[in-house]
Amino acid sequence: MKKQTIIDLFSGAGGLTEGFRNDNYEIIGHVEMNHSACETLQLRDAFYWLKSHDKLDKYFKFLEGDISRKDLLSCVDDRILRKTMNITMNQTTLDQVFDSFDKKLGGISVDGVIGGPPCQAYSTIGRARNASKKASDERIYLYRYYIEFLKRYRPKFFVFENVKGLKSFRDVDGTPLLPKMEMEFSQAGYSLGIRIINMNEFGVPQTRERVIIFGVPQGSEKEIDGFYDQLQNQREAAATVGEVFSDLPKIKAGQQLNKYDGMPTQFIRENYRGIKGVPLTQNISRPNRLIDLEIYKQVVLAKQQGKNLKYDNLPKKLQLHKHTTIFLDRFKALSADKPAHTIVAHIAKDGHHYIHPDIKQNRSITVREAARLQGFPDDYFFESSRTQAFVQIGNAVPPIFSKKIAKAVFCVLQCV
Repeated sequence: MKKQTIIDLFSGAGGLTEGFRNDNYEIIGHVEMNHSACETLQLRDAFYWLKSHDKLDKYFKFLEGDISRKDLLSCVDDRILRKTMNITMNQTTLDQVFDSFDKKLGGISVDGVIGGPPCQAYSTIGRARNASKKASDERIYLYRYYIEFLKRYRPKFFVFENVKGLKSFRDVDGTPLLPKMEMEFSQAGYSLGIRIINMNEFGVPQTRERVIIFGVPQGSEKEIDGFYDQLQNQREAAATVGEVFSDLPKIKAGQQLNKYDGMPTQFIRENYRGIKGVPLTQNISRPNRLIDLEIYKQVVLAKQQGKNLKYDNLPKKLQLHKHTTIFLDRFKALSADKPAHTIVAHIAKDGHHYIHPDIKQNRSITVREAARLQGFPDDYFFESSRTQAFVQIGNAVPPIFSKKIAKAVFCVLQCV
């Protein structure tokens, strides 16, 4: 069976894409508006090209800081580096994006479109705060560019991921948006399946509920149930935070230590350290104010007793914020014996919601620890700063789950 060709839209750091990077699929290209995320995507394309040409030693040297990004990419076929388009899709740029893909395709057909428009517009978090901007928020309708790709390339399937809040989001006129979206996809000739899926039921070590939409051309509706059935067949228990962190070094706030400490479990070998010799990278934690570190200790102690400590229950000397009746859950610790709570992009602003469960380390989690909780392998490198890395990780589809999506799609396509 030939490789299935994939167009990757609203790519982010490539978490959804990662599941489709195997012998069954060929990624034609990515479209992403964030420059740092594009650098991450480009580096990931380079990684797979180097791997296929038995040149991963150069990638390892880059991770270890022995060669620059520029020197690394100079070793890679330029066509691979041009797969990523750093562009914001709108009416002005759409033709440019189409022209680029037409050239990349060279007359071959597109089998699938994957991706999910930015989720912030639909998220329940901050919905009240964003209400005043709703009438002018163009992010609400970015899905229409997704539909334009379906109209132009007529793929066999598409996978659209977004936040759970999409199901309850109301358009500017006060009516639910999702039924309107379904109608527009239908007018383009596609039928949809819509499910809310908790990814911790599929091996991802965090509670993460997301809307997964699977679409096919009208007349192929039986494939929708087939896809979700194939997905359900891949359910597995999630690892705990303690297991996911078990081979990582113990560090304090503000420190960086890129050296493994301990033997990997089978889960770690399969999901994070599958390639022998990959150096640990980006295991860097934020520096914290002394008062925050005092709060962290209190929050972890309460967590060890099975409680989530609210801000107004802290000792009065630690309550320096003027708001003591709202945002009471602003500090939150992870439990070592459970999967994590949802990793979101807010982690880029502070780590107060992601306090390490080990009170002796007394800090928020590192970039690499966040990446592990989001299901990224340790050979994944995020450009181009700690803040940007956290943003990309928080917005991503966990690769542990996206691999199962890709497998489910392939199983359905084989039966056609």
